[in-house]
Amino acid sequence: MTDTEHTDAIRRTREVLAYRNSFVDVYDDEVAFPSGTAGHYLRIRHRDEGLGVVIIPVHDDLIGLVRTYRYPLGRPQWGLPRGFSQSADPLVTARAELHEELGVPDAEFELLGTMTPDSGLLASTVAIVHATVRDTPSGTPLLPDEVTETRWLPLPDLRHWITTGHLDDGMTLAALTLAQAHGRLP
Repeated sequence: MTDTEHTDAIRRTREVLAYRNSFVDVYDDEVAFPSGTAGHYLRIRHRDEGLGVVIIPVHDDLIGLVRTYRYPLGRPQWGLPRGFSQSADPLVTARAELHEELGVPDAEFELLGTMTPDSGLLASTVAIVHATVRDTPSGTPLLPDEVTETRWLPLPDLRHWITTGHLDDGMTLAALTLAQAHGRLP
């Protein structure tokens, strides 16, 4: 039996597109629960067909972070560079996002794995990519409306940023956990 053949699965009976913009499709699907009861489930799907990526940029003993205003939270938030694109190759997307958000033109990339950022709402899989930045980082973001500030944080300070809530982005925390499991962070 595969994951999609579970008898306890919630079955979509009708796909209902509720809203669409240039970035996402929002569905309010009609579903049947395993008990036979009818209901609804919200589902958000990114319009870009490629995988999303979260990039872990490391230069020597520093990790690159970006500060981005997160409209749903109503506040800025520090996190790792990330994004979605049309490319099916997560390393192509990682290269573009690293350049756009952190101003780093090139790095050595390694795909660490994938994750689902909010599987209760988002129909997205996101690749986690480690980027070894060889040259001293000195770039600025190419998208100042999106990224308001950048910082190369000493890796020993990372734990403090996490435990104090200064770094609370879920995708960033998941990516850092995967990187640590792979032995790519101290």
